[in-house]
Amino acid sequence: LPQAAAFLINHRYGCHYSPPRSLAALRATSTLDDPNIQHINQLLMDKKQELLDGLLDDPCKLNKQSPLSIVAADNDLRDAYLTTEQRVYETLLSSRLDLPFLNRAIVGPSEIEGAGRGLFAAEDIKEGDVITCYPGDALLCELPSTDEGGEGDPFDLEDDENEAVDEVVLWGRHVPKGDRWDDDTVFDGSKSSPPLTSYAVTMSDVYSVMGHPSLDDNPAYIGHFANDGAGHLAYEMPDSPRNIEASLELGLDTESSEFGVEDNIAAYVLKSFDVANAMHQPVDDDEFHMVTVAIRDIKKGEEILVTYGPDYWISDYAGHIADAEDDS
Repeated sequence: LPQAAAFLINHRYGCHYSPPRSLAALRATSTLDDPNIQHINQLLMDKKQELLDGLLDDPCKLNKQSPLSIVAADNDLRDAYLTTEQRVYETLLSSRLDLPFLNRAIVGPSEIEGAGRGLFAAEDIKEGDVITCYPGDALLCELPSTDEGGEGDPFDLEDDENEAVDEVVLWGRHVPKGDRWDDDTVFDGSKSSPPLTSYAVTMSDVYSVMGHPSLDDNPAYIGHFANDGAGHLAYEMPDSPRNIEASLELGLDTESSEFGVEDNIAAYVLKSFDVANAMHQPVDDDEFHMVTVAIRDIKKGEEILVTYGPDYWISDYAGHIADAEDDS
């Protein structure tokens, strides 16, 4: 996203825009300077070894801890193909570890109009420090399906026989059964809740993690409450007062006859990166957990903001339009 935004802005507007520090650089900083990264990684490795050792005593023990779909047929299908390695990975990704040392943030009313709740620093946080984890209360798993009668492995994303892609929702075992939503609510939301997919953050080509909005009392796992500080611009027309104001702040030519949707996207991207003070990233190359990391120093009481990217808002806006058409 930062590289794509830089290309659009640099080439369309003839100005130089440098995206935020690269993901690799952020990982290097947090690994060197924040001991919490090593602590989380060690706990994950210990948990992984515990899961593997448990198989020696009870081959079914891992199955009892790994995430499940509420649709029995999905579990039956996955049981036929899922390897031990994949099941261990899903279990770690969907687990909430005991991390009492990670107590740097709280959830409260957002300072952004219409955003609901937000994430705030409970103490001064240095650039590169882990703020909290982004929970995998539910996993969105892309499960490539074979043609009827085909013999392809649905977990092999490079299998040419796999064309259609089904999305399976897997719930972490720590989530109370009463809080596990049916698939329609996960993807479409309800009258009182947005879709759970609006909380999805991509971990890999196969998995996304989704934090549950009702699980908000553990400061070690509240990354899903971080808002996008410029998301409101994505919902407005290019000539709205707030978009014009943001565009002028960023030096865009609002008087041009060509000022339109692309300028709106550019204004959003620039503003979002400008106000963001954190980002979500895998804790390490094994991608067993997602964490929220400070990309600059954050003061106690400051709202923690990330950038969702234009694709998120385009998809979200399309969902609102579809809902409005259904209600009409």
